[in-house]
Amino acid sequence: MSAHIHESVYKDIRSVVLENVRLAVTVIPESGGKIQSIYDKTLDREYLVQSPRSSYKRSGYDSRYADGDASGFDEVFPSIEPCFYPLPPWRGIGVPDHGEVWALPWSCHSSGESLVLDAYGVRFPYRLEKTVRFTREQTVTIQYRARNLSDFDFSFIWAPHILLRCDEDTEIVLPPSVKQVMSTCSVDNRLGRFGTLHDWPETTVAGERYRIDKVYPKYPGKCEKYYAVGTVEEGWCALHNSGSGHTVGLSYPIDKVPYLGVWEGIMDGRYAAALEPCTGALDALDTAVQWNRAAVLPAKSSYEWDFNLTFDIVDRIRSIDRTGLILT
Repeated sequence: MSAHIHESVYKDIRSVVLENVRLAVTVIPESGGKIQSIYDKTLDREYLVQSPRSSYKRSGYDSRYADGDASGFDEVFPSIEPCFYPLPPWRGIGVPDHGEVWALPWSCHSSGESLVLDAYGVRFPYRLEKTVRFTREQTVTIQYRARNLSDFDFSFIWAPHILLRCDEDTEIVLPPSVKQVMSTCSVDNRLGRFGTLHDWPETTVAGERYRIDKVYPKYPGKCEKYYAVGTVEEGWCALHNSGSGHTVGLSYPIDKVPYLGVWEGIMDGRYAAALEPCTGALDALDTAVQWNRAAVLPAKSSYEWDFNLTFDIVDRIRSIDRTGLILT
């Protein structure tokens, strides 16, 4: 897969671009190693939400995610919601909103046709590494390794916070093993308080039919987060436009990334969705540990996984295989 890497500037901040004949992937190493843009040159289409501001709004360590640029694809580790680490020897140490690494500078270098990035924890002794490359013309593959640098086991949640652009025909496609979802956040309690269960993809809200899988239209100020209930048997999910066929497919190893969350909402007045396969469920690390839904990084050991993003035009989605190939 022929690709080239070059330095660039995104708005007013240094960036690095990984590019092939079809896709241009823009990374901002100094701001969380964020994948800021995935642009399809063939279709003249940007897949990730971009801020309307003319300058990039950098975030400081331990800041609120919502106060930052709120765009692109951030790495979330070792928790999604802010909380206190629940286990010794770090019990009581605060975990920032959306974790530590999204607001840290990452080192970045090229290796052949790949980008290699890494960052170290501030309050916790770990190193998170990722390698970004193309595995086919329309597929971006990211390989991860979390290393525990301490003599104690470390519990964590990793999730990809990918803000994907949506329109009125966008649908969320989850694998057939998903029969129910559980609400963890809902403005105006449209989906109920934390823990409320709903059938997927259709439920009843206030006595009326409600298609959870339809991103648009819903209601002003929309913000909904929910998790697939029970064991998800297939490691994939997707956004699909029923009108144009534009599809963003995600695939990942279900044994390493066993949980699946979805966020839907409005960013700068526009609908967006974030598909979040994750190593731990229910957003807050302390809750995940309590419910036995957090990944564990053994002492002086590592935890490895990968993640594919595929961009295509298809009529329907039957499944997505482990290489990211969308099967129709």
